[in-house]
Amino acid sequence: TEAMGEAKAVHTFSTVNRLMATYPEFRFAYSQPASYEAVGRRAPALLDATRRRMKSGQWEATGVLHVESDTLLACGEALARSFTLGQAWFQAERGEPAKLTWLPDVFGYAGCLPQLIRLAGAEWFFTTKMTWNAINRFPHSSFIWRGNDGSEVVAHVTQGVGYNNDVRLAQLRQNADGHRQADVHPELLHPSGFGDGGGGPTAEMLERARRIGALHETPAVAWGQPEAFFARLARRRRDLPVWQGECYLEYHRGTFTSHGDLKAAFRGLERALQAREAVAVVRGRAPDLGAVWRRLVFAQFHDYIPGSSVPEVYAEGGAELRELAAKQLAAAGEELTGKRGAPAWFNTLPVPWRGWVKDARDQACWLELPPLSGGAGDGAKVPPPVRASGRRLRNERVEAVIGVDGGLASLVVDGRQVELMPGAGVPHVGPDRPAHYDAWDIDRQALDLLRPWPGRPRVKLGSVTEAEAVVEVTWPRREKSSLVTRYRLEAGASCLRIEVEADWQEAETLLRLPFATGYHGQLARYGSPFGSTLRSAHTGATTADAQWEVPGSRWAAISHDGERDGLWLATEAKYGFSARDGILAVTLLRSPRMTGFEAKGIASPRVLVREPSASAYSDQGRALIRLAVGRHDATAPRDEQPAVLTETLFTPPLAYSGEAVAAPAGYAGLDGGPTLVPVWAVPVDGEGRWILRLHEVAGQAGEARLPLAKGWRTRPVDLLQRPLGRRFGRTGTFAYRPYQIISLLIERG
Repeated sequence: TEAMGEAKAVHTFSTVNRLMATYPEFRFAYSQPASYEAVGRRAPALLDATRRRMKSGQWEATGVLHVESDTLLACGEALARSFTLGQAWFQAERGEPAKLTWLPDVFGYAGCLPQLIRLAGAEWFFTTKMTWNAINRFPHSSFIWRGNDGSEVVAHVTQGVGYNNDVRLAQLRQNADGHRQADVHPELLHPSGFGDGGGGPTAEMLERARRIGALHETPAVAWGQPEAFFARLARRRRDLPVWQGECYLEYHRGTFTSHGDLKAAFRGLERALQAREAVAVVRGRAPDLGAVWRRLVFAQFHDYIPGSSVPEVYAEGGAELRELAAKQLAAAGEELTGKRGAPAWFNTLPVPWRGWVKDARDQACWLELPPLSGGAGDGAKVPPPVRASGRRLRNERVEAVIGVDGGLASLVVDGRQVELMPGAGVPHVGPDRPAHYDAWDIDRQALDLLRPWPGRPRVKLGSVTEAEAVVEVTWPRREKSSLVTRYRLEAGASCLRIEVEADWQEAETLLRLPFATGYHGQLARYGSPFGSTLRSAHTGATTADAQWEVPGSRWAAISHDGERDGLWLATEAKYGFSARDGILAVTLLRSPRMTGFEAKGIASPRVLVREPSASAYSDQGRALIRLAVGRHDATAPRDEQPAVLTETLFTPPLAYSGEAVAAPAGYAGLDGGPTLVPVWAVPVDGEGRWILRLHEVAGQAGEARLPLAKGWRTRPVDLLQRPLGRRFGRTGTFAYRPYQIISLLIERG
């Protein structure tokens, strides 16, 4: 729990300060400003002593991030805030930003990470985790990591050891023998001490380091600081090999799904903060949301949001995240509400929103709202009503037929048939018993053992209105669990919504939703925190075989080569996907033993769980999972790209009462650049300055134009709001590269 983690930090700081008095050669590095802040609250004199050690050079504060964040599950903006919050602390404590991103224990590294590192003023990256690959050995120890956009950082992976290293000769030799770039730079990092849970080095380790350093025919050993090591390594960067794209970890694939209720609460707070900041931008204000952002970023810690902590963490954390989200949405609504005015809705997104909302009389109302704008929606042309009969749903753009097997038998979008195969959309269920780490892993055999939900479902036409028609599929009840699938087609929609409602009481069981298609392109595309990632859609190569479950930032697409014809799948808050031989699937639920309850006793001792839990298994109870499917075409307009629909489909406008409001600076969206997506509006100060965050989502370069009202200007900045180049010209036209993250500071001229 958080309280225990804070106590462990105090323990570590105290131990290290004491050892430094006895061993003047000892050097220590520690990441995570959130941990330093906790020590400052609990033991301020100890933090003062640590600051003196930092000034003497014995102690190095580094790491860049506010906490050692998971890099796959948070949205791009939330991940970026871990960088900005962290660097603000390092700037205050060190007088300069940290240069080294320190992430020894994270369950995979997104391809946008090198770009974020550079945009946050850092240059280097360290991990140990890539040596945990279960199938293919990661090929480098020192290398240049090139992100999807071309940004580069110098990286180092400690070989053959974990993050709880002592100073034993066998470990040192294993690390040295595994160093694959010894010919380029015959030096390596061997972080020593108890790190997984805290404690730091012991006196025994320090004594052993003194002795080993003097032995014949052993690796030369000396204490040093990691940033100095990377400065020396960076001088050899021209001779280092290059690794491009994500660093996929061939392990711990269950963390994309475990504790789905916590992930949904986390996503809810992301949306609430997006709404709060959008309203602040429109009102020309800059509320102090640092405390709330710190709580959201704290939840990104790599054993928190992945679902690999003890039950008490989720009992505390889920309730906190939901409460914070409700407060932020309420505050945003209050800032919009005036003394006069009719009921209205505000689009919290920097892209247009169109769809149905419920008014005060619970009547469906069609809205079309420009970006970052609000009003009553008067004058919008209402689309023709939905038609439905039997198992068939139809609007002016989409026709869907639900099969007697409960799956999606046919989907036609704009007259183009989506190539669905029999059984598409039929839920699959099966045993999920990982060999090692229950909460962390989905083993390969779990997917082989999945079978269609047993029994013949009951398929019936549900409610039909002018706004929406529903076909409801009720699946036969298993011994403990029930399942209902609802296919929803809205008037004016270009896609089909799907709801899966479950009363899930299973133990060690996996629930998956696969869509079998006729699309057999070489690659499938998955959303990532910023941009997207291409991965193999076929088996054969061992690196492809190892990716039987992969992370997706709430959407994925499978297609023919060329991405002109395919199927996309979007979710509200699900992150585990796969694409294999034409089958695109999303993992909905799993119910592993929670950390502390493992039958094998590997992940943690049972004694760590102090409070009684209703069950030893996570995710039991009621769940409502929202998804959508549509036809994928990479050349579609921006508003119909899956990266945009994942936001607009699951981010309803904010209801308020008051006058219409318009986006500042005359902002109405981008001209051109259909794959360049505006994703967040960030308030800067109370003088009306704000930042528009954008990211390229399909691997395409191009030009776009940002038209603004007279008297406004814009210029690109990095994550720390430092200028990156000249202001745009009068036309507002700028170029972008594939997968680029762009931050545009908008201010009065």
